[in-house]
Amino acid sequence: MSQLEQVLNQIVSRLENVAQRLEKVEKSVGSGAGAGAAAASSSSSAAAAGGDDHPFVVAYDALVADHISKVVEASKAIGAELPQLVEHLNKALAEHRKLLVVASKSKKPSDADFQKLVGGMIAAAGAIGQLKDKSRTSKVFNHLSAVADGIGALNWVAVTPTPAPFIGDMIGGAEFYTNRILKDFKGKDETQVSWAQGWSTFLRELQKYVKANHTTGLSWKANGGDALAAWNAAGSAAPAAGAAPAAPGAPAPPPPPPAPLPDTSSSSSNKADPAAAASAVFAALNSGNVTSGLRKVTDDMKVYKNPALKAQGPVVEKAAAPAPKPAAAKAAPKKGPAKTALEGNKWLVENHDGGEHTIDITDFKQTIYVYKCDKAFIKINGKFNAITIDGCKGVVVSFTDAIATCEVVNTSGFKVQFNKVPAVTIDKCSNGQLYLSKEAFDTDIITSKSDAINVVLPAKSESEDPVEMNIPEQFLTKVKNYQLHTESVKHTGV
Repeated sequence: MSQLEQVLNQIVSRLENVAQRLEKVEKSVGSGAGAGAAAASSSSSAAAAGGDDHPFVVAYDALVADHISKVVEASKAIGAELPQLVEHLNKALAEHRKLLVVASKSKKPSDADFQKLVGGMIAAAGAIGQLKDKSRTSKVFNHLSAVADGIGALNWVAVTPTPAPFIGDMIGGAEFYTNRILKDFKGKDETQVSWAQGWSTFLRELQKYVKANHTTGLSWKANGGDALAAWNAAGSAAPAAGAAPAAPGAPAPPPPPPAPLPDTSSSSSNKADPAAAASAVFAALNSGNVTSGLRKVTDDMKVYKNPALKAQGPVVEKAAAPAPKPAAAKAAPKKGPAKTALEGNKWLVENHDGGEHTIDITDFKQTIYVYKCDKAFIKINGKFNAITIDGCKGVVVSFTDAIATCEVVNTSGFKVQFNKVPAVTIDKCSNGQLYLSKEAFDTDIITSKSDAINVVLPAKSESEDPVEMNIPEQFLTKVKNYQLHTESVKHTGV
């Protein structure tokens, strides 16, 4: 039996136990209104007890079993970096569940203790981000990005008084990438579709779960015990659905001892009382013998009375020792070697600083990935499938035709010129310009979390200048008939 099946069986067993308790109580008090009262009594007793059987813990287990299991199974089939991603994801979800169990039977902890409770979950989320950053050329980069952008939704546990909308903010970033996966594989690879739908649906259902069970913040037990003690007593978090069993190893080292308090005994004994010191100074001044300790300047020490001193010239003060040089600032991370190479069907154009670089396409199925190029001009000859520009500064890219998309991510000061491409997506970018030909007027331009993006259109006639327009950054949203209607804000002069 696989690990996933074991976890699912455990969850089903818990749900069955709850159902059996409800049935027993219902039989004991009869049917009708008595049954409803019995159900409420059983539910309230479970809530009072807390732990694994608490209603909001059981609901969370069902949520994970319904949706994350799809992500886990699909990740095994897709391969690449996804199995490693699943390990970190299950660690984060397990730590999240452990926090829910502790909250169900503990009172709200101090901020310092709370940081200890969420430390493991934050570390697992950080590992997901690191995996994404070092796998930018992976075929599953969209999958890694979807989880990296969405895993922050688990931080709702620290949000008050409206945690559900916070999750909504995370969903937008994650679905930017799951929509790409659906666009690429819908009707072609159902495993990929199942992965994208599983992760996206989990986040949306998590938002509903929080809204129903933790409306104003994580629900702590008002008269419960100490949260940190309950956390330590619970031991390591149980793996979430589909998690691989942890390999045995040595126990973690104990935490370092607290730093010793500074010893104030010697300093206090050697320091004079400030009031007494001030009294001594004034007493000396009032004694009339203030200058008794000063050395008398004789005539042979005076330049104007001693010709020998006058002949020596002015006294030159010794040059002060040069001040120590400040520690050098931490060097910026070094780029990898510059590279322009075709690997399989993907052109990799990486780490170029300036210069002009030409790519000659030999197969329309080829894709191009431009990464960390600064102030470089990249010209692409021939028709190709898609291009991604990631983490660049001041890059200029020129091409004729692309079959699928042009994607610009985490880039500033860019310029892209093309003749024909169905869609351009711009995410987390700043200060960019798109130069469109007249054949590209039907191009879809999708922007998110970006600013100062301009579109330059060719002149209407030879006697006119090109037309430059900015993509809106400010929007107005109104509620009409229980629906949100959003439109860009238009500013008109008087």
